[in-house]
Amino acid sequence: MANTSKKKMTATAKKSAAAKAETVKKETKGEEVKSIAVKPEAKKLTTAKEPKKITAAKEPEKITVAKEPEKLTVKEEPKKTVKKETKAETKSTKAETKSAKAETKSAKTVKKEETKTVKAAKKETPATKKSVKEEPKKEETPVKKSTKKAETKKVEAKEEKKSAVKKTETVKEKKPAAKKAAKKPTKKEKTAVYEVLSLEECIQRMQAMGVQHVYEDYARFLMDEADIKKLEKDIIEGNNLKNADFAYEKDGYDTDLVAVTLGKVADTMDIKAMDYKDIKKDMNTAVKTTISEDAEVNAAEYLKEFKICEKLLMIGQRKNIGDSAIVSELIGADVDAFVAHFFDLAYAILPDWQYDDVKFYEDFAYAVLSQYYDLFTKYQLRILMDVADLYIKHGDFQHGDECYGYIFRDNQIKDYIYYRFASVYEDIDFNKAKALAYESLQYVDGRYTYYQNIMNIINK
Repeated sequence: MANTSKKKMTATAKKSAAAKAETVKKETKGEEVKSIAVKPEAKKLTTAKEPKKITAAKEPEKITVAKEPEKLTVKEEPKKTVKKETKAETKSTKAETKSAKAETKSAKTVKKEETKTVKAAKKETPATKKSVKEEPKKEETPVKKSTKKAETKKVEAKEEKKSAVKKTETVKEKKPAAKKAAKKPTKKEKTAVYEVLSLEECIQRMQAMGVQHVYEDYARFLMDEADIKKLEKDIIEGNNLKNADFAYEKDGYDTDLVAVTLGKVADTMDIKAMDYKDIKKDMNTAVKTTISEDAEVNAAEYLKEFKICEKLLMIGQRKNIGDSAIVSELIGADVDAFVAHFFDLAYAILPDWQYDDVKFYEDFAYAVLSQYYDLFTKYQLRILMDVADLYIKHGDFQHGDECYGYIFRDNQIKDYIYYRFASVYEDIDFNKAKALAYESLQYVDGRYTYYQNIMNIINK
């Protein structure tokens, strides 16, 4: 009986211990549900201005049931019963404390807590399942992160706004400084840009400013005036460019373009007013030179004087001048004397040059004489005879004789023409020279200037 009573007592003790354990578990589960139900309020508080004081992570630590198993322990009851019962109870209480510790750990790590609560919710009623499934999403730590991120974003946005305001303020402050720092391009810098432009572009931009001149107009100005600065001033004042308010920064051109355009036109011209000083100097030195025994020196001098004479021809053509005296006044040197010297030099050296050089000289000499009527009147007969002599000296006797035949028909001064015609053949064909001298006696007698010269050829 004693054994049976003992067994009954142990059985009743076990049942009471199990019932108490179940009550403890239910209380813990009820408290867990309460803690879970309380957590949405924590979220509301987290959205408030003081999220740091009310955090969802600390609440599971406050609502732990680690201490409650101590209140509900039945340490005194084992004294009345057997020691085995106390051991069983202690084991149950240890199990409960372990579960409480596990729950506290799960409160610290929300992810583990969610998995445990979901498993426990599966055993519970459908209402608890819904609350467990819906509410842990609200309790997740990412809410904290999102709130922190939202707060940090707000702080960053405020800082960005402040920085933007500061930037705008700095920009507003810097704008006047930038205006002061912005220097206008110097004349040298502008002319460097203008020099890159072509002549056509410069003329077009001048026309855009209202200066309706073309290339020929600028060339005529440069032929009349040697001072480019004076020309520039005349163009600016004549077209009222000072009051036109043209700015390089705004329009891409201004009055400094005038001088550049004149310079570009001047570079394309073979002759212009600013060259007159050099021409004068070259003419005065050329007239003083004499024919040298050195053929190379004579050739260099001939080419130099040919270029000067070419410039004189261009001056007459460009300025439409037909009197060499006007050009002499314009340049400051005697054009007549220079041309006479050039003809003498050509007649002296061209017999040793090529036949084509004679033909070229003939065309050029007639061009000069046709431009200046005073020179034509004075030197026309001379050039005809010089060219005829040069053809004969180069062996083109037919061409030379034809030239002299033309001269005889148009001139009454027979003595000089016959003398030139006969004398050119003295070193080439002396008999023909004597025949021409005898032929001249039909028209020439002692009254003529060159009668004695003709007789000297006959008497040789």
